[in-house]
Amino acid sequence: MGAQGSGKGTQAERIGPQLKLVKVATGDLFRSAIAQQSELGLQVQSIIESGNLVPDELTNAIVQVRLAQIAANREKSDEVQGALFDGFPRTEAQARALDDILAAQGTKLDAVIEIDVPREKLITRLSGRRTCENCGAVYHVESDPPQVDGICDKCGGKLIQREDDKPDSIARRLALYDNQTRPLLDYYREKGILVTVDGDQNIDTVTAEILAALNERASA
Repeated sequence: MGAQGSGKGTQAERIGPQLKLVKVATGDLFRSAIAQQSELGLQVQSIIESGNLVPDELTNAIVQVRLAQIAANREKSDEVQGALFDGFPRTEAQARALDDILAAQGTKLDAVIEIDVPREKLITRLSGRRTCENCGAVYHVESDPPQVDGICDKCGGKLIQREDDKPDSIARRLALYDNQTRPLLDYYREKGILVTVDGDQNIDTVTAEILAALNERASA
């Protein structure tokens, strides 16, 4: 967990493979639907571009399907040990729905990592972010630029500034986080599974601190 721009996606990409966890990021699922220009994808695109959150019922349904796929793969291979949620849940309703989905599968959340970053740093990070319109890879004009300006290193696609990374949308997204998602920290703190990590550090340091916290919980 953490506000937009805190580094959730970056850390999920690093930690997931090390722990054999499949990343579950609603943003990735939404972008796939948008790219397909399905009816759902068009609805999701309109909602995201307006700076709002996709309704819980749509998000929960998408996540439930993905978790069923991961559970099936886990039964077939020891290369899959579970799921790593990136930016989900965002509301208490989603959190309770996730609890129910996992309980139905006979499992539960082991830990919730909060990546904490000062607000001014978040705005700088978000406004400089560029996304590949083809494969969805994310770069930053200052901290993580592509080798060729405007071109994705991975697939050669064009890098764009998404509508939700522009100033007006950033302000709305951060306000939504404060109002709807930040209260979830108390929800998970009461469950005793919340761990807070300082996200205003070197990327490698943040990764190391998250892994250390998870290892400590696993050995407790």
